[in-house]
Amino acid sequence: MSGTVSGTVSTTPSRPSGGTRVLAGPGAPADLLELPWCEQRGGAQHGEPEAELIVAVAAGQDADWERQVLALARETAVPLLSVRATLAEVLVGPLWSPDGASGCAGCAWTRDTDRELPELTHRSAHAAAGGAPAGPAAAVAPRPPAPPAPRVHAPVLPPALGQLLAELLRGQLPLLAPGELLSVAPDGVLRRHRVPRSFRCAVCGDGPDLRAGRPSEPPRPRPLVARPASGALPDRGEPPFGLDPDRMREALADPRFGPVLGTRRSGQVGMAMTETRLLGAMFAGHGRSSTFRHAEAVGCLEAFERSGGHPYAAPLVFGATARELGDRAVELGGLGRYTARQLASPLSHLRPSDESTAMDWVWGRPLDGGRPLLVPADVGFYQYRYPAPSAAPEDARRTHFFHESSSGCALGGSYEEAALHSLLELAERDAFLLSWHRRRPLPRITPGEITDRECLLLIRQIEDQGFQVHLLVATVDLAVPVVWVLALREDGRMPASLSAAGSGADPVAAVRAGLWELSQLVSMGVNWDVEARRPTVADPWLVDEMADHHQRYAYPELLPRIGAVLGGPVVSLAEAFPGWPGVFTDAARGDVTRALRFVAELFGQAGLDRVVVVDQSTPEHGAAGLCVVKAVVPGILAMCFGQAQQRLAGLPRLAAAIADARGGPPREEDFPFDPHPFP
Repeated sequence: MSGTVSGTVSTTPSRPSGGTRVLAGPGAPADLLELPWCEQRGGAQHGEPEAELIVAVAAGQDADWERQVLALARETAVPLLSVRATLAEVLVGPLWSPDGASGCAGCAWTRDTDRELPELTHRSAHAAAGGAPAGPAAAVAPRPPAPPAPRVHAPVLPPALGQLLAELLRGQLPLLAPGELLSVAPDGVLRRHRVPRSFRCAVCGDGPDLRAGRPSEPPRPRPLVARPASGALPDRGEPPFGLDPDRMREALADPRFGPVLGTRRSGQVGMAMTETRLLGAMFAGHGRSSTFRHAEAVGCLEAFERSGGHPYAAPLVFGATARELGDRAVELGGLGRYTARQLASPLSHLRPSDESTAMDWVWGRPLDGGRPLLVPADVGFYQYRYPAPSAAPEDARRTHFFHESSSGCALGGSYEEAALHSLLELAERDAFLLSWHRRRPLPRITPGEITDRECLLLIRQIEDQGFQVHLLVATVDLAVPVVWVLALREDGRMPASLSAAGSGADPVAAVRAGLWELSQLVSMGVNWDVEARRPTVADPWLVDEMADHHQRYAYPELLPRIGAVLGGPVVSLAEAFPGWPGVFTDAARGDVTRALRFVAELFGQAGLDRVVVVDQSTPEHGAAGLCVVKAVVPGILAMCFGQAQQRLAGLPRLAAAIADARGGPPREEDFPFDPHPFP
């Protein structure tokens, strides 16, 4: 046995017989070091035997020592088996392989830290790294806890641990796959886990801090490439993992180290619905389908989409003003603005800003291939937060310059596929909001037009709860099929109305998507304190959270406002969406990228001719064959939640639509209009 006890690793490895080198790190317990690490292991056949395995034993976690050990393993191209003792367990592994594809001890600690956090923790930025300017916006939020100090005392080792290790190390390599780990509890209980690499690992990765970029160093343009479609409707390539939940679990799931922690089936709704949790993610992913297998696959992908909402991997430009950046940034005016009344609201999450306000930025790429542009970080990443002002406790909520939701965040098997679905979702939310604020009757799709079996089952399920189902054509000037699916009843019971929406190249699929979400809302019923929420009916400025929006319109008193969109002409699907999906499939010619360009042209025809795509993908997405993006489209109506957060003022397209519908332009005091009922 050889190694050091000071925690400093020698750069010249010794040549122990048996082919195993044992390194004693900080606090390494003597009884753990004395276990038979070298038993039954053969050396090289000729000359002095080379070490075939490095075993690094320590108590707790010491990042500096771990980096030294990993450097030695890399230099000698030898597998590294980490062994860590804590008061709760002995961790044998992970086994790091020289190809670098597996997680190391630092990855395991990073993932354990994420698992213990109550919600997503945002990382602080190195103000000096990469020339990041100091200033009020240079720090984003608290960084995770510092690594725990090494523990001197290890737990009582299970009597069978020595025998376990002898079996584990029998032969030329340990009986652990690269990245695997065994947790040995004091009572001898064994648990096997897989530890994927963490790109935020402070030992083998980039560390937990946000990356700093420079406004003078934009990323390279990203030309669109052809992406063959996998089906008759050319909106998707080959589905990730074949949408097979068994393959997803095998590749992605571990209940401790993730990235997928587990999936739970819901018994609360009248459908197959699942919830998938990712390690360290603020939001779960939900899947809805007619079978639990398909729902699980969809929920897993949605969870990965939502995990891209914070800039873990994207470089940020910290503390710069729009005036300083000039034409290197998108024009803030195109993103809409907040009124003085909104900013003064005690429920506001916002800080006032203008061209001279220092804020953080992220790079986005114009879809037309132009030079990259900087986008406000809290527009590009909806989970981004600024630190609350310490000197003003009453302003603790004000952690944004722009308030965003996940609207427009989309996942695909390629950048182009994700961008296409980002635009389709933005078209859906924009059409819903535009239809709502215009307050004009919308065309209604003839009920007999719906022959899809799944749609008919969902409609029947909703109607069995006492609702009328209205399929409203929400498409206005942006010619993408969007259906507002409305459940309504006038018998005085709650919920009096519930809304959802769907969009897509196939109008029937758009109807189906809206019905799935509406069916979930109907199945959940009134699951809130009716009297506690009732004040929002009289005072829209009390609408604060996402749930407040649809719950407000569950009260019968507001049925007249919902009724403003009813009473339009009854139309067929062909009349509602002329030529679809044929115009889409003809334009795409079997290629997702051509489909993306076609939809972008429709945006341009509606006056939305600038599309800037922010790549939200992390290395974890890339490892799973996934890409997540958010399209930022100046001039579009952003789906926001909370009356004080509606970003509607300063949008000429909205003002023109309202003037056309109501016979005059809106006044400043009219904004932000009635809260929308989108769930």
